[in-house]
Amino acid sequence: RRSRRLAASAPAAIPPSPLTEAILRKYAADRRASADHFPWLARVSPALRLSSEVEGAGENRREVWRLRRGENGAKLRSRSLQSGQERHYEGERGAERMVRTVFANGNVKYYKGEQGAE
Repeated sequence: RRSRRLAASAPAAIPPSPLTEAILRKYAADRRASADHFPWLARVSPALRLSSEVEGAGENRREVWRLRRGENGAKLRSRSLQSGQERHYEGERGAERMVRTVFANGNVKYYKGEQGAE
């Protein structure tokens, strides 16, 4: 016979990750989001996570955030390290399309259309 106290303290099952693709995309689109939170997000959801890397050289250096499933990663946003301008993307890896640009002065420009025709 099982002890009621022991049964009440034991987890019934390991819950699934609360982080969905939609939640991670929404987080990356928020201006308050920070790559400093990525290690915590990776511990909560190791299979679906955000990553940050720097691409380019000189004036073209950009911090790029990606939504990772294993090694694949769709681009979510990129920020110029020189000007602070941010570009936000939607779509799967290889089919990302720019949906908005946030300029350093706070102005926002929105785009419609498929990749390359924004």
